[in-house]
Amino acid sequence: MTGHRLGPLDMTVLTVLAEQYGAPLDLVARMLGTSMKNVYHKTARWRAAHMVSNLRIRPVPGPMWVFPTRSATEALLPFYAKYWTPSPKMAAHVRAVLEVRLALVGLDLDRWTSERELRAQLGSTKPGVSRPHVHDGRFLDGEGRWWAVEVEMTAKNQAAARVAVAKAIAEAASAECAGVLYICADPVIVSKSGTETDRRSDEIRNVVRSAVTHALSGPEHGLKVRVAGLSEVLPKKGDTSSAVSRPGLTVIEGGASDHRGQATNGKAVSW
Repeated sequence: MTGHRLGPLDMTVLTVLAEQYGAPLDLVARMLGTSMKNVYHKTARWRAAHMVSNLRIRPVPGPMWVFPTRSATEALLPFYAKYWTPSPKMAAHVRAVLEVRLALVGLDLDRWTSERELRAQLGSTKPGVSRPHVHDGRFLDGEGRWWAVEVEMTAKNQAAARVAVAKAIAEAASAECAGVLYICADPVIVSKSGTETDRRSDEIRNVVRSAVTHALSGPEHGLKVRVAGLSEVLPKKGDTSSAVSRPGLTVIEGGASDHRGQATNGKAVSW
């Protein structure tokens, strides 16, 4: 990095990028608190310092992506992580997880544990032994409690969802988390032009809610599970309230009782 001085904010954002794989330029600009025009100059300096890749990749329509070089990833992270380049298959999920992270903890490096770090903590598994579930991240709330975070961008079938949700909750309990926060992609508009009024499809959240209800009908473990849409967690323009205290989120308490009413209707609770 000789001749390319990087400040504390540069290093913080670069560390977040390394932990979260990478990000499109608009999210990089948001983290830096600058304009899209200025973010091009900033990332050019990062490239000159060999901190981010020279590859110009746009895996999905929208801005180009910025992601650390192999050497920068090794230097920035205190654990092993494979070199990563953006792909169409992963882009939407990687972006959504980073947006959730920023909404929950901002640029605070101490209040978030990334999926990459959780994978590194697990290490290698023995042949024939199934690998434990890895959360998309974990965050520390204002009361000092860790929560597991799962971001769902596509709908699984019900059987697969039940297995995945049960594993996510079990791993959160094993890690002594206070609960699991499920963030689901927002509903899409489904219409039949000229024959049917537009209607909203919330298939992803409905599948997750059903799977959570099924998982929590088992033995008591004291976990809370919150199910929310992505737009309910991400701040709207001018909104300065905390993501975890916004109303309208479905909360399903852990335990052996019947949770069908809560899973359907939900209730807001404060953390």
